[in-house]
Amino acid sequence: MTAFDAGDAIGTALKEARARAARSLDEGAGGIAIAHRLTDDIDEIVTRLSNDCLAAAGYDGDGQASEGGSRVAVLATGGFGRREFAPYSDLDLIFLFDKEPDERGQKLAEQILHPLWDARLDAGHAARSLREALELPDSDLTAATALLDARFLAGDSLMAGDFLRQYHAKVAGTSPGSFVARLQDEQQKRHSRFGDTIFLLEPDVKSGPGGVRDLCAGRWAASARFGSGEPFALREMKHMSPRQALAFETARDWLLKLRIALHLEAGRRQDQLRFDLQAKVAPRLYPHVVVDSSDSRSELAPAVEALMHDFQRHARTIARETTRLMLHAAADPERQAQHRRIVVRGGDFDAHFVERDGALEVVDPEIFVRRPSEMFRLFEVAIDRNLPVGLVTSDIIAELSVSEAERLRQDPDSAPRFFSVLTDVRDAARPSRLEQLNDLGLIAALMPEWEPIMGRVQYDLYHVYTVDQHSLYTVALLKTLARGEHQKTYPWPTEEIRQQKRLIPLYLSALLHDVGKGEGKNHAANGALTAAAIAARLGLTSEDVKRVGYLVREHLTMGHWSQRRDLDDPHLIDLFGKLCFGEEDRLRELFLLTFADLYCVGPGNLTTWKNELLRELFQRTRAHLRNPDTLTTKLRETARRHRRQISERFREEDGDADVELLLTSLPDRYFAETPVARSVRHIRLVSDRQGPCALEVIPQRGLDYVELVVVADDVPGLLAKITGVLFANKLDILDAAIYSRPAPQGRERGEALDIFSVKHATPGAAIDEARITSIRRDMAAVLEGKVAIESLVASRLAAAGSLFARSKPEVPRTEVQIDNEISREFTVVDVFAENRPGVLYTIAHVLFEQGLDIHRSKVAVEADRVADVFYVRDGQGGGKVVDEDRIMAIRDALQSALPDSRQKPSRAAV
Repeated sequence: MTAFDAGDAIGTALKEARARAARSLDEGAGGIAIAHRLTDDIDEIVTRLSNDCLAAAGYDGDGQASEGGSRVAVLATGGFGRREFAPYSDLDLIFLFDKEPDERGQKLAEQILHPLWDARLDAGHAARSLREALELPDSDLTAATALLDARFLAGDSLMAGDFLRQYHAKVAGTSPGSFVARLQDEQQKRHSRFGDTIFLLEPDVKSGPGGVRDLCAGRWAASARFGSGEPFALREMKHMSPRQALAFETARDWLLKLRIALHLEAGRRQDQLRFDLQAKVAPRLYPHVVVDSSDSRSELAPAVEALMHDFQRHARTIARETTRLMLHAAADPERQAQHRRIVVRGGDFDAHFVERDGALEVVDPEIFVRRPSEMFRLFEVAIDRNLPVGLVTSDIIAELSVSEAERLRQDPDSAPRFFSVLTDVRDAARPSRLEQLNDLGLIAALMPEWEPIMGRVQYDLYHVYTVDQHSLYTVALLKTLARGEHQKTYPWPTEEIRQQKRLIPLYLSALLHDVGKGEGKNHAANGALTAAAIAARLGLTSEDVKRVGYLVREHLTMGHWSQRRDLDDPHLIDLFGKLCFGEEDRLRELFLLTFADLYCVGPGNLTTWKNELLRELFQRTRAHLRNPDTLTTKLRETARRHRRQISERFREEDGDADVELLLTSLPDRYFAETPVARSVRHIRLVSDRQGPCALEVIPQRGLDYVELVVVADDVPGLLAKITGVLFANKLDILDAAIYSRPAPQGRERGEALDIFSVKHATPGAAIDEARITSIRRDMAAVLEGKVAIESLVASRLAAAGSLFARSKPEVPRTEVQIDNEISREFTVVDVFAENRPGVLYTIAHVLFEQGLDIHRSKVAVEADRVADVFYVRDGQGGGKVVDEDRIMAIRDALQSALPDSRQKPSRAAV
């Protein structure tokens, strides 16, 4: 191969090597095997090129320059050196000289590198003398660790071999503790750039937590201390158990396979597992995982969830074993451990556990075999003494949680001691003791039904954490409430948890509320059966078993009803009270579980709006339970009293102003639902309206949304027009209450008083005077017919298009549910659809076209999906929509107008 044609030849060879890698991947080969074969192919290219260039530059076959010049060796470093090459990886080389590189040496490096660059192979390099390279462990950590993986390619093999022996000896001879500390510092800084947790929706498989770089860091630390970073060598040296070594190597194999697949799908170096690449890689790696025919989710969802489940599982293994290896490598084997006996209640010394160097360790591991429940008692002591569990004991428990699982379940003390840890509110450690139990496998050992949700990922933007981690966070949140840490921010749940007497059913339900997600659809119903069976097996009373089953079965209900139903409807409150069996205790437990569940879905999920709605449903239902016979009467009395108070306020402020006709023309439900002070502002706005509409924005103290009031002629399609204007002005609608009154004197049409809870579509942005002026202008222009709402919405959609086109998971298909039971007066239409720009306007427009009057709308957004709810009546007869053909037509029209991301709109869906 000459320098002239090397680039083309290398390009062809690279293409063939990548094609072989792709075939091996599709044939099911492991990641290590594919990486090794690909590395061998690259080795052949680089070695042949290097030997040709060495000869052309006057070096002999052993890397010795003619005329007494320097000696040189070409080494592979980094991933190339480890033989973990991926299809579009960087090619890292070092040109090692016995003395300072001269001009001939620099030219040699260029002659080798240029053909590689011409072939678009990203080749990085360094030219170093032996002395300089041996000093790297003291100065440059990145270069130093790269050389730990170095291997010979071409040139002087004897010099290279001698250097590598000296280099490894020097690394081992320096302070391993200091070297590991530098590795830990680099790891921490890297994680801060790529995400501090493995619970990321689009993780970086190379540099993120639990990724390739973490895997390497653990091996480098072990190599520095023990002379090898290979898991099976460490197993032979007793620094890893057989299970740990196998898990670590399995994780490495899987991660390399994933990275190879990512590169091949992207056609370039790509290490972030983006949503679009998840959708491409998952079917390739999991071709037999398909969606059930009855599942409305994306066809890709099961394969992607299998992919991300395995990523979480292996990333956890890498993160855990890397931390363990670093701690082992950093420990000074010559130092004598400091022991302190532990005093238990009664003044005696603990017979089984001691404090060693500030951590709890077991005295004799055999106690865990004779009495497995002691593994749980260890964590009771850890909470009581506020001490971490030591590394040696953690390793022992991790092994025994697998081998002694059956004995652990049979030990009669296991369940009581587990419940002690589960409900101990002093557990404020991070990670919590319960998380540590999970990480060591003790929860799954005690409850095998837990294992299917470990590391389980849901293919959407809403659920940030794995199912098991979300459940553990839910329990931890209840404990922070019990400790009073959220007293100022969330006083209601803080006060209610203090009233809670029966802790085990609540905390066990919090832990198991999503256990059904390992069983397919209807996870709440399935999970209730599973959770009840677990509770019974763990020895709870029959009453507590029923309570656990109830809480798990209904754990979604309170959140759904509070966000999607009319909380001012007495019928709804009565139904919810019956759902709680008329018991305040059940209502409180369901409220606390729902609050914690919503809070722990992901950062910022429990918005002020959701929290207020949840609190309202709780308070109103409790008041109804305490006095069930007066709810409807009380609402009528409230409406009557509010009318009287408003009338008196107007007389005081405006003399003889007569608002009685206006007050009697608005429905009772308006006055029952609206505080007097707000009603006075609304009535004044109605009285003072001059043009096509009147509009006012009323801030809500301490809340992240405002009230926007619109008064206008009650024309058909009014809500669609208003929602279109608000969308065009970048406002998100959270709730809409629509009230109508007969045509006032001097007007031909009835009048609408529509009250919206809105927030700016951009998080943190304010609704300032300029935007309010714009809304007034657009609203008047649309209602006067000067501007078509369709054109106004279209202009906003054009601006929003690029944002919407971002990479994200495919959402479930549009679903429409129509209910005539939940409300006595209205038909309730639930629409679940992709969160596309203008979706609320689209729905309101379709309902208008279907001849429906909208009286209430509630909007819930769950990341990439919306749940929009409409209380409607037939526009002609004014009653519920009961005709089945009509209901089917409404459903079809909505589904046609709201295609998901896999479909093309069949009409102008905006």
